[in-house]
Amino acid sequence: MYILCSNMLHAQLKCFAKVELDRNNVYIQQPFKVTCTVLTATWYTQPPEFDNIQIPGTFVVPFTHSQTGRFTDQGIEYSGIQFYYIVFPYKEGMFSVPSITITVATPLEAGAASSKVVLHTTPVSFVVKPVPESFPHNEEWLVAGDVKLADHWSKPLSTLKVGDVIERTVTTDASGTLPQFIPSLPTGKVSWAEVYPGKVTLKDTRDEYTANGERVQSSTWLLTKAGTFELPPEKVSWWNPYAARLYTRTLPAVKLQVADNPQLGMLTTLEDSLAKASTPLKPAKKGPRMIAGMIWYKACLYALAVLLLMWLLYRTGRYLTKKIKYLLQQYHQSESFWFRQFMKAPAMTSLYQWWDRWRKNGESPAVAATLLQQQETDTLKDLISYDMAVYGNKQENNVTITQLKHRFRSYRNKWKHKKDNFIQPGNRQWTGN
Repeated sequence: MYILCSNMLHAQLKCFAKVELDRNNVYIQQPFKVTCTVLTATWYTQPPEFDNIQIPGTFVVPFTHSQTGRFTDQGIEYSGIQFYYIVFPYKEGMFSVPSITITVATPLEAGAASSKVVLHTTPVSFVVKPVPESFPHNEEWLVAGDVKLADHWSKPLSTLKVGDVIERTVTTDASGTLPQFIPSLPTGKVSWAEVYPGKVTLKDTRDEYTANGERVQSSTWLLTKAGTFELPPEKVSWWNPYAARLYTRTLPAVKLQVADNPQLGMLTTLEDSLAKASTPLKPAKKGPRMIAGMIWYKACLYALAVLLLMWLLYRTGRYLTKKIKYLLQQYHQSESFWFRQFMKAPAMTSLYQWWDRWRKNGESPAVAATLLQQQETDTLKDLISYDMAVYGNKQENNVTITQLKHRFRSYRNKWKHKKDNFIQPGNRQWTGN
């Protein structure tokens, strides 16, 4: 494990971030994990803000899953938040994970006043190795943990006849890589069919911790000759960096039975006979120009009516979309929405978003100060006990999150009819206590 970190120490304020790489020597396209951990000696009063990470010569896949809790660094326990990225390099050479800027709000160790801190992690170097010499030079490079191949034909291959059109779908499923890196299988030419390449679909099948990919390519086959034919095996080779060896997965050879189609010959003979026996017909008298079986001016009128209807539907849909979007935005900034978010959250993460929409103008943004002013001693006591248990690691008089949320629900019901002149959603940035 390779660790570099940047510490930021002020008077009675200790907050720092560290970056970890699970490996710093990889092959081209071999993924590695970049873990960032932000630690504080007290607690966070609002979620940390992270800049986007950009690493030259790589694809960076961020994972939204983050872990909060207590972390130990050099024998000292801290409150922290941890998140990670999966990085896929596509160029060989020496690179580095650049400094990540993180903004946090955390109180002093000896007080409850929140301070905003800007942290900068130290860059971490890593090396990207070239393709090993043992990898086949005539195949496209692929790094993966495992690869699976499967193909599917739209019709049974034992009941085909000349003139049939069949579709083949080949799926390449690779773990530990991006779908963009999965090589395509060649669609070769054969003497007994016309082959037309179809669409290619790339699927990102990542799970909570690993990037995975799937490539689905199709082709259409028009059978032109009768007989028994065989498609040669198709293979995909990949390099497993964890075992440091080459692996190969093969699709077995495919046999096709194509029978004669007498109807094709009869149709050709019949068409030739009709062409020779037929005599030129006198040209019919020209009538009015027809469009889709209708006189041209009626077709134009119908087309105009359809265009007018489509325009009306477009305007109506656009108006309704804007109206619904506006109402949703208003609802998502409302006090009732954020109270529901606070009640549903597994932790106290939405308390302060709801509080900023609940409190009156002139009231303190600090929850504890307002509760003290309103003489809500029971709610204040439970809030302090919960904070000390979670962030101060003190278990006496422990209050569960369910009990604390019940306190705030009762508090809201009690004071809801007394509220007036609230701040409007969107006019104040979210402020933590």
